[in-house]
Amino acid sequence: MKPLFTLIACSILSCNPAAAAGPYDARIAEKQILTPAPPVSPRINGPVVYGARPGNPFLYRIPTQGERPIRFTVKDLPEGLKLDADRGIITGVTPTREGDHLMTITARNGHGEISRTFKIVVGGKLALTPPTGWNSWGGQMINVSDSIMRKAADMIVDRGLADVGFQYVGIDDCWMRLNQEMFDKRKKWTVKKHSAYDHQATQTIGPIRDELGNILPNGKFPDMKAMTSYIHSHGLKAGIYSSPGFQTCQEWAGSYGHESADADQYAKWGFDLLKYDQCSGGAFLKRLKRTVPGFKTKDFWAPMSNYLRSQNRDILFNLCQYGQDDPWTWAPELGIQSWRTGGDLNHNVTNYFINALRIATELRSYNKPGQWNDPDFMYIHRIKDVAKMGEPSVEIKLNTNQRYQYVTLWAIVCAPFFFSCDIEHIDDFTVHLLGNADVLNINQDELCHTAEVVRNDDTTETVMVKKIADGSKALAIFNRDAKNDATITVQWKEIGAGNASTLFDVWRQKSLGVHKDGISVHLSPNGVALFVVR
Repeated sequence: MKPLFTLIACSILSCNPAAAAGPYDARIAEKQILTPAPPVSPRINGPVVYGARPGNPFLYRIPTQGERPIRFTVKDLPEGLKLDADRGIITGVTPTREGDHLMTITARNGHGEISRTFKIVVGGKLALTPPTGWNSWGGQMINVSDSIMRKAADMIVDRGLADVGFQYVGIDDCWMRLNQEMFDKRKKWTVKKHSAYDHQATQTIGPIRDELGNILPNGKFPDMKAMTSYIHSHGLKAGIYSSPGFQTCQEWAGSYGHESADADQYAKWGFDLLKYDQCSGGAFLKRLKRTVPGFKTKDFWAPMSNYLRSQNRDILFNLCQYGQDDPWTWAPELGIQSWRTGGDLNHNVTNYFINALRIATELRSYNKPGQWNDPDFMYIHRIKDVAKMGEPSVEIKLNTNQRYQYVTLWAIVCAPFFFSCDIEHIDDFTVHLLGNADVLNINQDELCHTAEVVRNDDTTETVMVKKIADGSKALAIFNRDAKNDATITVQWKEIGAGNASTLFDVWRQKSLGVHKDGISVHLSPNGVALFVVR
């Protein structure tokens, strides 16, 4: 089966082989939806390579667009795995033999069929492409609950986001309990921050562990195992959150001194990812470095990583230390799959461009299969204010063009493709913004090339290019002027493309024919155009 972008190029070659007269108009109007409706015939999306550890439970939903019902078959499915042919979900136990296990997936419905190879790489590496999913923090914060997590799983499937490759549904802070003494000590601050939140009704204040030292969820999570089973029944994976300190950022119970017990508990509950947030752990880390000879930052994070890897589950480790102590230099050797490169973007969402450019320049060499620079979530659409998190969510301070820039950047710099917003109020614009299959496929491309900066001026323009496994290139052109339209020209020789190259508009999923020498693009203020060039 030919790769996705080869097929795109073939369709383009059938177009009129002449560049359009004048600049290509890629301006975007307010709340304009660019992504067209998905095809009725089957289209398989997502990664073509997938890492798993030997002998562990396996779960993978085949991301497939098209009119349902779709019938799936898999040729050369490894022993120990089974396929739900009606839903396209592979489950079972990963082969114990390390190495590559190549298979062919076919999806067919009343409008046609498509086949594509899929390779499970059994060994020590997970996340061979950037992890994808939704996290509760931005939109839900203190209001996260079992019900919200189930709604998020339903939304990802029902609105087609699972069909383009979103996999994880993650709880952030505030699923645990608050210590009574700590609550009383900080009562004024807590009441103001949590607004109308009812701690008694939600059983968030009380014992934080049982007599055996096991962490206790608050009353909004009556049965963690049942909740993860529900998420897994959709073919999706479940994420959880903790801190290496006594308290999390919001002063709920952390994991300090209970790392082994907590890792065991997460595995028993059925979680597939841990976001581990420094918070109060920073004080312990400073003390240890000051008092223990030879103690290094990585020694502080190693225990949880080791305990997670000892579980009979594949659990991704997302380290959140805000880029302190250069985690990209030591986290990979601990088997950690991703690490934050800076502060929380929900406080400073307008910094999205700065964060992405840093990954494309000084940190690019640390991005590779199994290890990812994490610039934080795509805080997109409605989120809460952390200073008054009990109150309703509000729209982020980014206009439509900036939102397209934001998602484009996360795709081309191979950032973990996680979004965070209020899923109870998600709108059609946001679903289409996140649900462009070609954008996700660029992020999930097996070559995992982090986009390079061709040229950059923070006040006028930025041009970036990302190599694709089939030999094509993803070209992103950004207007950095916040007030004025711009026409930006890129010559093919600048990006190493041929003199006559075919073009595909990724956001509009539109073939543009052959362009000689280069392309000029007309962009809105803070606008972006994303192309596949072949």
